[in-house]
Parts: sequence; C-alpha cells; structure tokens
Amino acid sequence: MSDCCEKKRKFVVVGGVAGGATAAARLRRLDEHAEITIFEQGNYVSYANCGLPYHIGGVIAERNKLLVQTPQSLNARYNINVKVNHTVTAIDTAAKTVTVIDNSVEPTQTKVVSYDTLILSPGANPIRPRVPGFDLPCVYTLRNVTDTDAIKAACAKALESPEKRAVIVGAGFIGLEMAENLVRLGLKVTIVEKAPQVMSPVDYPIACIVQRELRSKGVELFLGDGVKEIVKGEEGKGVSLVLESGANVTDASVVILSIGVVANTALAKAAGLRVEQGIVVDE
Repeated sequence: MSDCCEKKRKFVVVGGVAGGATAAARLRRLDEHAEITIFEQGNYVSYANCGLPYHIGGVIAERNKLLVQTPQSLNARYNINVKVNHTVTAIDTAAKTVTVIDNSVEPTQTKVVSYDTLILSPGANPIRPRVPGFDLPCVYTLRNVTDTDAIKAACAKALESPEKRAVIVGAGFIGLEMAENLVRLGLKVTIVEKAPQVMSPVDYPIACIVQRELRSKGVELFLGDGVKEIVKGEEGKGVSLVLESGANVTDASVVILSIGVVANTALAKAAGLRVEQGIVVDE
C-alpha cells in the first residue's frame, strides 16, 4: 500500500515545554504524515526555563528571548497542532482517548480526543509547604513565564519600598540564581536554607566558597534554619518570616519559594499507570 493511502498515525502529547515540545518535533522528523497535537495547560510552550531568573534580573532584557518556540512557529515549521490553555483531565487507555478542557474560551469547553500513541510530559509542580502564610500574595514560586512576569513586577514594586527586601527560601540552583539577580536589581536579599549549607549536592568546602561570595555581595544567610510562619505586616510594611530558630526576618516585600519540585503524576495515576517518584517508563 502506498504512503498516501496509509492511515495517518495520531499522536497526542500532554505538556508542551522542554520534554513535550522536543518529543513532538522529533516525531515529526520520524513521520512527516503523522497528526501531532500538543496540549499545554499554560500560556507558553518551549521556553527557556534556565533563563527565567536572568530575565527578572535584566540580564536577558527582551522577554521574547525566553520563548524558544511559539504555537505558531511549531505549526509553521513542523506542522504540529499546539493547543495552549488546554488541560488534559483524564486518560482512557482502553478507548485510547483523553478528556481535555479548553480554557482559552469562555465558558470553557470539554472535549474527548482520540490518539494512537500518547506521550506524557506533564513536568513538575513547585513545592509549597503547609506553613501559615505561604499563601500570601507576596509569596511566589518560579516555574514558568507567567511566574516570571509576576515576580518581575513584584520586584519593581519592592524597589520602591524603603526596605527593598526580598527573601528566598531555599538555596539550591534556582534560589541562588534568584539571589544573584535580585542583588543585581538592587534588592537586599536574605536566604533561608534548611540544610547547613547552600547547594546541598556539593561538598561543604565548595559550598563555603559560594557562601563567602554571597556574603561579600551583601546577602544575608540563615543556614540550618527553616520558616515556621510568614506574618503579614502593617500596611505598606510587607511580611515578616518567623524562623524555626526563633529569628525573624522583617519587612520583606517579596518572598520566593525555591525548595524543590514534585513530579506531576496525578493524571497518570488516575489512569492506572505505574507511578513511583515519577511516571515509570521502560527501557
């Protein structure tokens, strides 16, 4: 049978950032006739995650530089159908369908889409501990372009306050990149880290070099300490962080949580797929 008479394979990709967009582009190279659809629940696909802190700090001045691809460019270059603001809520592995909510219209619409092959790339969600005050409006996580916009605006507002203070909870890679960029903006930065050192994957002597550099730039470090509570201050005074040691960090206009992520496995688990720390795959 000739290629033109063969049934087109139908691929559905859940998640359109690094993993999902890369998989979809690779599928196109392997099969020029396949029907490929990406469903991404956010507003953006294929953006430069590692550049997000550096756009906040102004190192990457142009916001568009973060956007490696757009729905329009993926469609034009690879003939991939990209649906942003679309949330996949269920998978029927027997019927080979997914249930999708289209959040791009009002009222939202729900539809069922069939597939021959399904690729899951749902990513991870930032950890937000159940600590009093972690749901206050000035507390942020950095995971996507929308988060970046919100933090950038909050930092601009913080620079107008007398204290100009920002607090970063967590001293991993993202936390330290945020510290670097907030100092560059002119904010007074405090880092609170539960572990006894920054960058816990590295040996302590290396961490000490990083800590010395941070302090030389005016960054205040609370190591081996955690946040017990975040308390809203008086009008115009930001928030105060009560630490487990009893210490207080006061008058913070911006608090950024950078304490890790947890794999987004709810969709796969509900579909009966094997889930451990993440979605289990074969070789």
